[in-house]
Amino acid sequence: MLLAAHGSSERSIEWVTRLPAVVAALNGEVTRLTGKKPSEAIKARSVTQKPSSTVPGRTVGLDEPLLPSDALVRYLYAPGELEGGRRQATDPIWSLTTHTVRNVVQRGGQPALYYLTDGPRHGFLREELLIFPPGTELPPDRVLTRPTAR
Repeated sequence: MLLAAHGSSERSIEWVTRLPAVVAALNGEVTRLTGKKPSEAIKARSVTQKPSSTVPGRTVGLDEPLLPSDALVRYLYAPGELEGGRRQATDPIWSLTTHTVRNVVQRGGQPALYYLTDGPRHGFLREELLIFPPGTELPPDRVLTRPTAR
């Protein structure tokens, strides 16, 4: 928000003067999630969340059906995993390589963790996997490989 004027060294500090009014306005509005104003919720010892108004399109968590052990998937990159630093807008979100599910671990009261062949050693939740339907024809490897920086 701190912007330098084009061609000059002057900086705009308008946001500094407007910020208290913006914060006060946001703190004075009732939120749908709690049914309270944030200024009231901050003072409360505990705040109860209302049930979500959106229903997921599939079963989530403990009730979801398990993926078969031969499912073909890509995994969601962790922040900074691809390049070892910050992500760029053009970086892929999903792994460029496909993997099969090697092992599924489900412990009482917790969602299933999926471990992949030739993938990262840690487990993934179902939401972190992009599942390919059986019979999906993938592009050739030369299309999927990421060009190296010059």
